[in-house]
Amino acid sequence: MMSMPSRHACRVTGLLTALAVIGCGESTTPEEPEHGSVVITQWNDSTELFLEYPHLVAGQATGNWAIHLTDRSDFKPIRSGRLTVRFLSGTGEAQTFAIENVARDGIFLLDPVVDRAGTYRVELLLESPQVNSSHLLPDVRVFATLAEVPLATEDEGGGIAFLKEQQWQIPFDVAPALEDSVQRTVSAPAEIVAPDGALIQVSAPVDGIATADANRNAPSVGQSVRAGQVLAVLSPTTQESDFAQLRARVERLEREVARDERLYAAGAIPARRLEEARHDLEVARAQAATLGIGAGDYRLRLTSPIAGVVADRNFVPGGRVEAGVPLFTIVDPRTAWLRVQVPASVAASIPAGARAAFSLEGSETTRETVRLVSVGNVLDPATRTVPIVFSVAASGLAFGQLARAAIPTGARENGVVIANTAIIDDNGTPVAYVQAGGETFERRVLTLGATDGRRTVVLAGIRPGEMVVTTGGYQVRLASMSGNEFAGGHAH
Repeated sequence: MMSMPSRHACRVTGLLTALAVIGCGESTTPEEPEHGSVVITQWNDSTELFLEYPHLVAGQATGNWAIHLTDRSDFKPIRSGRLTVRFLSGTGEAQTFAIENVARDGIFLLDPVVDRAGTYRVELLLESPQVNSSHLLPDVRVFATLAEVPLATEDEGGGIAFLKEQQWQIPFDVAPALEDSVQRTVSAPAEIVAPDGALIQVSAPVDGIATADANRNAPSVGQSVRAGQVLAVLSPTTQESDFAQLRARVERLEREVARDERLYAAGAIPARRLEEARHDLEVARAQAATLGIGAGDYRLRLTSPIAGVVADRNFVPGGRVEAGVPLFTIVDPRTAWLRVQVPASVAASIPAGARAAFSLEGSETTRETVRLVSVGNVLDPATRTVPIVFSVAASGLAFGQLARAAIPTGARENGVVIANTAIIDDNGTPVAYVQAGGETFERRVLTLGATDGRRTVVLAGIRPGEMVVTTGGYQVRLASMSGNEFAGGHAH
């Protein structure tokens, strides 16, 4: 909880008027002294409270309490709900005020008139469809007379103003810096590759023509195929005598088996001769199936050996194909591998069962591997590195994508830890932004320690417990660079 002179609080004396509800208008004359106000920022697991209020005088309406409440699950304003404000004295509950709904998104307005002077604990109880929450202000003073209220002090400035109305409009979040440990990692280049057996090329075994009528419905790139599905139908050219001879041999053996079955039934040949004929037919059919020879014609049918997605197609219906040329590439998109190239010394220190964090080229999103598949022990003579392979969730990935991985090395480092998303590269200097108050931020230059790809130890620049901007820091930086004009106006 923080208390300081407010740059934004409305200093309103007398009764709360409709004008004061709509905006912060001046209510004192130039001759009247300007009294101080209180600003409080408080976080719990559910909500953030940012409260601005003028000092209270017993029995008087001293001005508008602007109570800002933010849902910490998504850092959006509380849009509806009932807020109960209870003033508690040492003997129990003194007075209660109920605000039936927000004045506008995120803001409850109250002008409490407290009958007796003293120091109170103030409890704020929120009941909202978004979240239920409570905040306790331990020391709220109600003065006996206006003359006792301290005068406003000159604003010291020095902070970056970034208002709630701006925070609520963008992806934004803060989190406390914690004392913890982070596993040391080594950053290394990586690539998303297909696991062994998850990428298959289907090639033409013979020269032929991919006739237009038979290949009109051949699957295209991006289409799913099942195992055994026909991908292409080829008509081998006349010089492919082996293909024609094999098809003719199958037909001849089929006739011989049919004849031997009749002879055996008549007792004209022994069972052994029929068995040999059937065996020869089975071998010929297996050879024909390997080549994709269909029944009833001399065309070659290429089928997919696995279920997957067509990643590449290299033929045109009606065109000629050559033996050995890949016509289709089929990939199983359910699994993927992350192959990382690291120095051999690093590979030797990777603990068993290690997981790595990685981010794709051009993306700030950090992902985590599923498991360690293998650690290579053959050095690449060009890069002087060995490959380490992790399995990863394939959703949203494409084979061939480049990445950057943080490889754990076993050792850990203790210290103040913040999320990597909080760290901004400011022209080569790592910085983060700390929320000093609900709408006031400070730029901190950081000295960084170990990182595990998601969190980093801060050796200097952040103290434990400080609230650090983990999402939206770049917009706070813009506000600081534009003389706070980016934050816009503030009105209640």
